[in-house]
Amino acid sequence: YVDNTNFKGWVFTIMRNIFINNYRRVSRSATIIDQTDDLYHLNLSQDSGLETPEGSFGANEISDAIDEFPDEYRIPFSMHVAGYKYNEIADHMNLPLGTVKSRIFFARKKLQTRFADYR
Repeated sequence: YVDNTNFKGWVFTIMRNIFINNYRRVSRSATIIDQTDDLYHLNLSQDSGLETPEGSFGANEISDAIDEFPDEYRIPFSMHVAGYKYNEIADHMNLPLGTVKSRIFFARKKLQTRFADYR
């Protein structure tokens, strides 16, 4: 610091650099290295719950509930969960975009009401 300079700007610059350095340090330490063969766990959050027996049982129960849906709800919902965009699902199923969105919405609502006790 030198006399006759903007003290407020100088302190602000130091604080901004400290924030950036801390943010980069935290993001590097939060990086997950997946050691599995199929790299399945790479995109899962740390608290996904699949590591516990209760979590895997819950995931199986949810999959079974999705399989019980009629095809008109199950197919668009499964495609959406798999990563397809709404317009891709609409093209694949020859349906209007709004119909695809509403079916996915209603499938979500059915799952939420069925598994309300998991919240």
